[in-house]
Amino acid sequence: MGAEFAMVVAFLFALGVMGVQFFGLGLTAAKVSHAAQEAAYVAGGSLEAATGPQTPCWSISGGLAHPEGYADTAVCHSVLENLGETNPDLVSVSVSPTLVNRSTHAQIHVTVTYRQPISSPLLRLFMGDTFTTSADGWSQ
Repeated sequence: MGAEFAMVVAFLFALGVMGVQFFGLGLTAAKVSHAAQEAAYVAGGSLEAATGPQTPCWSISGGLAHPEGYADTAVCHSVLENLGETNPDLVSVSVSPTLVNRSTHAQIHVTVTYRQPISSPLLRLFMGDTFTTSADGWSQ
């Protein structure tokens, strides 16, 4: 009888850990959605001079974490601020149209994608090694 009880307790513990991480994945998806919308808002409101750097920070490896010296610096800062404690290497961003091709009052489309590793073995069994969430934001 003790072995059965131990198995039930272990299974319930594993379900609890899986539930907590599943809830965390939902919060991450909400953060990514908010980050995409805020980045689109920032991109629409901060037209940097097209005579500056032509390469956007989000298109360079490591540029999202260190956007200084690249175009769309404000967009990269906005994404990281809204995602909070995330690894910038697991985040990808795309902005269309690019800074060089933007005009005043142009609608801007921002896509933010985050690939979060799953640590719960039980959840990994159902969802794979990573959880990928993506969101689109549009400026008005």
